[in-house]
Amino acid sequence: MVDIKKGSIVRILRKESYWYKDTGSVVVVDQSKVLYPVLVRFNKVNYSGTNTNNFNFDEVEVVSASGK
Repeated sequence: MVDIKKGSIVRILRKESYWYKDTGSVVVVDQSKVLYPVLVRFNKVNYSGTNTNNFNFDEVEVVSASGK
């Protein structure tokens, strides 16, 4: 398993997500015990006009590990 870090490019695996199978860049990885610690920013907006969303570690896969 590759560590998910800020700046990594990830693919979304959550089927209910607007961005399912799309890629985005990791903005923040929260180290506390929250349910969705990975904040991902996308190039396109969803139906409500947002371009970020939180995901769990098992809902993303690293495409490019260019983390900082």
